[in-house]
Amino acid sequence: MVDEEQAKIVRRIYSQYLMGYSVRKICTGLEGDGIRTARGTSEWHDSTVQGILRNEKYIGDAILQKTYVADLFNHQTKKNMGELPKYYVHDCHPAIIDRVTFQKVQEEIARRAGKRKISSRAKTELGKYSGKYALSKILICGECESLYRHQTYMPKGEKIYVWRCLNRMENGKRICKNSPTFKEEALHNAIVAAMNEMFSQQAARDVLRESVATVLASAQPAMSLPAVKSKLVSLEARYKELLNLVMADSAKYEDFEDEFRITNEKIASLKSLQTKLELPSSTDLDRRMEQITSTIDQMDASITDYDDIRTRQLISTIKVLDKETLLIRFKDGTEITQRVET
Repeated sequence: MVDEEQAKIVRRIYSQYLMGYSVRKICTGLEGDGIRTARGTSEWHDSTVQGILRNEKYIGDAILQKTYVADLFNHQTKKNMGELPKYYVHDCHPAIIDRVTFQKVQEEIARRAGKRKISSRAKTELGKYSGKYALSKILICGECESLYRHQTYMPKGEKIYVWRCLNRMENGKRICKNSPTFKEEALHNAIVAAMNEMFSQQAARDVLRESVATVLASAQPAMSLPAVKSKLVSLEARYKELLNLVMADSAKYEDFEDEFRITNEKIASLKSLQTKLELPSSTDLDRRMEQITSTIDQMDASITDYDDIRTRQLISTIKVLDKETLLIRFKDGTEITQRVET
């Protein structure tokens, strides 16, 4: 039986983590909203949230024999560190997080764990993830490939927020000679303009793609449901192998980044197809037509304000080409060269 109140909290944690929130920020938000832990305490520790993000029980699975009784006389329980075999059981209870979301979270955990330092002044080689500004991890200097950093100036007592190349800040012109400084408002305006341009292109492509898919679906036999399920089992097994490699520090996340992305896309696609095949066929066309109609209706809608969460969700990198131009690459592969109005 699923406890819906607890399930809402777990879904909130997963959602915010994928939006780019740091674990500490998630904890602060839960405490600020007066939400208690499963044990009834008001204080949320980082380890509690990290445990929730890694726990397979939320997708309906379970790992058996995580602990064992080391002493039969005093019933002392110890964590199983390889002394006994563990057993992974699929779909043994109701899920509250879908598998695609769980896999994306594990991938993001691996990515953040492998984040390298960006500052020469850092004490260790391993960088610390920060979810404060979305641009901190995606705005890149086109000259030296260093990340940009947020700064605050107060000339005449007035706060001015800018972004500067980290290499230029720490080393002057010795390494990076020509990187420009951008006012934050100008960057935000450029990003909003690029998003609106991308949406106008994407909306047209989506309508065309969906229309073509409908025609093809009616002209060709669909993949059978058993075949879809069989392929999903194979892909999910491979995804788990990749996660185990990265989490065990036997491989770097970057070495498998492309395979992670491709495998995840295939799993999401097959999950979508599985859902369609399990629905009555008469509702399938109606649902597609509703999606197409909705897309057309939204084509004239535009974004007016900058938002960090939207930026994290949509944009992969922003490369500074010069003091007036950015190359913005979206996560779907779309690239837009955008002018910055200084």
